[in-house]
Amino acid sequence: MRSSMGIPDTRGSQPASPQHGWDRLTELLEKCEGRQGLKALSAAELRELQRLYRSATSDLSLARSQGRQQLAEYLNQLVGRAHGLVYARPPRRRVRLGEFFGVTLPRTCKRNWPYWAVSLAILFVGSGVGFALAAHNPAWAEVLVSRGMREMIEPFVQEDKAAGQYFGGAAEMLGGGGFSGVLMTNNIRVALLCFALGISFGLGTVYVLAQNSLMLGSALGLGAAHGKLLLMSSVVAPHGVVEISAVVLAGAAGLRLGYALVNPGDLLRRDALLLAARDAGQIALGTVPMFIYAGLVEGLVSPQSTGILANDVIRLLVGFTGGLLLYCWLLAGDLLFDPSVRQAPSSSLRRRPRKRP
Repeated sequence: MRSSMGIPDTRGSQPASPQHGWDRLTELLEKCEGRQGLKALSAAELRELQRLYRSATSDLSLARSQGRQQLAEYLNQLVGRAHGLVYARPPRRRVRLGEFFGVTLPRTCKRNWPYWAVSLAILFVGSGVGFALAAHNPAWAEVLVSRGMREMIEPFVQEDKAAGQYFGGAAEMLGGGGFSGVLMTNNIRVALLCFALGISFGLGTVYVLAQNSLMLGSALGLGAAHGKLLLMSSVVAPHGVVEISAVVLAGAAGLRLGYALVNPGDLLRRDALLLAARDAGQIALGTVPMFIYAGLVEGLVSPQSTGILANDVIRLLVGFTGGLLLYCWLLAGDLLFDPSVRQAPSSSLRRRPRKRP
């Protein structure tokens, strides 16, 4: 068939001739025509395919320069087949929510633990400063946050009320579902702001984290200034542990973007940012269910002031339990939900056959 195209057949005389390489390239391409594609080749065959493709490309250029039209047409088809296979875009994988939230997100969070740690450190420092200043002098709450915050908290802690009554007015006015929706929207907005402001070399992210940290510390500091630290802690705890953790994660996503711009390494800033955006985007997306949970708890559970939720210790336990489950998921979810990880230990524990004496 090839002789009719004007291609000399030299397979019998020189095994290392160009014709032999073209035939071998054709064999490899035919082997990849199934559903597996390049996966049908071994590692050695992939390297051979790459070498033969480059060689055929050089032969095509030479044939064109020599005016060998038939040979050039044949090689052009061969090189085109190889190019389409080697440089084809991989098929898009369907997004599997179970795999993303069970395996991908925990691994991404752990892979980016330095940014997570920095974000957490900003939370602790800002909360500590806000608490110390507001506990010493409640007027600092107006400086660090706003006058409205002090005017809202001080009358509450000065009266003998249950923690759930702190939310009573808003929950009664909007209803449990409406109050939850408002809280979810606001929390997700804060998370997206933390993430998006990473493009400002991380400075905007640090500002949002510091602002939220000072707000948390000042609220607890106002409670401590009036001898009601346990009360204010039980106001925040049921929803706050998960909510604050989600803000920290969103801050880690923003810091990941910011650091890629500050220190792109050997890459262009644009390329470093694109690489960082994948991890940062996954982390930011992962905070959405956390904020939904926190919004539901804050709108439906935190306003409860009767029954067991009238007890401040029980409210603290609700927050602690939510936080414990959250961190078990983030730190060990991939070990629990990835089948390959679960099966690996069992294969290593197989008994070795006993040697006969």
